[in-house]
Amino acid sequence: MADLTPQPIAGTVRYQVTIQAEGSQIRIRLSNEEGKASLKLKAVSVGVAGGDFVAKPGTLHPVTFGGFSSVSVPAGAPMISDPIAMPVTAGTELVVSAALAEPAINEGRGGAGFLLAAGDQTLNASLEQAAPMRGRPLVTGVSVLSQAAPRVIVTFGDSITDGNRTAPRALHGWSEQLARRLAMRKGRRAYSVTNAGIAGNRLLAAGWGAAGLARLDRDALRIEGISHLVLLEGINDINMSGRSPFGISPTVSADDLIAGYRQVIARAHARGVKVYIGTLTPNPGSELTTADKVALRKAVNDWIRQSGEPDAVIDFEAMVRDPSHPDMFKAEFDSGDHLHPSDQGYTAMGNGIDLSLFP
Repeated sequence: MADLTPQPIAGTVRYQVTIQAEGSQIRIRLSNEEGKASLKLKAVSVGVAGGDFVAKPGTLHPVTFGGFSSVSVPAGAPMISDPIAMPVTAGTELVVSAALAEPAINEGRGGAGFLLAAGDQTLNASLEQAAPMRGRPLVTGVSVLSQAAPRVIVTFGDSITDGNRTAPRALHGWSEQLARRLAMRKGRRAYSVTNAGIAGNRLLAAGWGAAGLARLDRDALRIEGISHLVLLEGINDINMSGRSPFGISPTVSADDLIAGYRQVIARAHARGVKVYIGTLTPNPGSELTTADKVALRKAVNDWIRQSGEPDAVIDFEAMVRDPSHPDMFKAEFDSGDHLHPSDQGYTAMGNGIDLSLFP
């Protein structure tokens, strides 16, 4: 298993994000909600991307918080920027950079891809001597201020929703593929797709991030304009049942996960949000899997398909499994660890979603 020890980092971090709405102003959302100490930033900037992690000349804007360019984000809290006059449209890519005022801990557990460079390079179009990194993201959202009422789909889950094992800027996850397909529809209501996947996350227990049930309101239901929640989570609860990188975990049953799904449905429905649940993708051959856990996954999938309790079912397992060996990924859809899809697998998942679910 890879080294999961948190590591200190210093300098400038840069993220690249895709906008999925049109408006004349934006706000940047930073998060230290999983942090254990305050996060001090010297400066933050945003610009229009002209390539991978490169800003187009003349587009970089300093970002302020309550009028100040520096900010301290308390442990356990988010921070929302002042409005930034920056017209964007669906498909616009932005680079968001933050200069750390002092070293910070990077939770190197998959997660978002970003660049790290020495010093304050927030106003550099291209970062000098930058290294690619992965970890828990500092930038967790960009809000577009628009006169049109937002319609937001939140994809919620673990690393398979996050898009883990793709290249840092590949954006080949199923959530991103869904967003691209929705954006191509002509004469239809526009949707934004927000990816709330966290690598290693579980629905029922904390570990890599708060448990899905604990972060549901914060990361999904709080989002203005949310109309649909697409849930793909539970495979880590199964694989880590009785053991995990955090030591011995409680044993999880199908009934435990079903109760968790019912909680998600009830809480979302209370806010008028539709819930679509995805079947869990194959897990045989992965590092933590046993025959009992394969059987548990199949029992959970049977409930997802047959219960009628979600507003709809998205059968991700059927999209990526090998017809000759239904418990396995199709070879070209396997990233190699027998747990995460390949880029082709993620594309098949995104392409397999019925767009009529989003009228």
